[in-house]
Amino acid sequence: MSGTVKDQSEFTIRLDEIEEAGYRLACSKSKAWISEIVSDVKDISFSFIDDLIIQVECSKSGKSIMVSGMIATAVTLRCVRCLDEFSLPLRATFHYTLSPLHKKELLPEMEISKEDLDGAYYQGDSVDITPLIREQILLSIPLYPHCQESCKGICPRCGANLNQGVCHCDEKVVTTSKFEKLKKFPFKH
Repeated sequence: MSGTVKDQSEFTIRLDEIEEAGYRLACSKSKAWISEIVSDVKDISFSFIDDLIIQVECSKSGKSIMVSGMIATAVTLRCVRCLDEFSLPLRATFHYTLSPLHKKELLPEMEISKEDLDGAYYQGDSVDITPLIREQILLSIPLYPHCQESCKGICPRCGANLNQGVCHCDEKVVTTSKFEKLKKFPFKH
């Protein structure tokens, strides 16, 4: 796409700015900006290490607007297996079809199709893509982060990180199952 190329700090795109050749936006936002737009997310432990790189292309088809792009940054997370912190690069590509919202389109709950998941709505003569960028950032962060796929976790008895070596709990404590007594239970057939 050729068209307009802008560096801008606000992500509100006026519909009349989307020319026939399209509209492109390329910029970066600070770690503080990213943290601010996801500040309402509770119970998630992560911090951003890099600025957010954003590239967006928009085009029109009738009253619908196609928005596609890429975001990239890096975060620090805590592994759910071994509890060590690690850094993870995040990169996501996205595509949305934005349709004008009409009051009569607000229907009660109903089943949606897979195509509807990539759709969104806009009102008026401009589109704010900040919520789309926020959504992509949050979708890119894993719910159960692992420092590596082969992470061995921690010992449930002593808490030693098993990635750093073998613990010696098994040598010290010999446990029997709580269900050991069931082996001696007389069953009637």
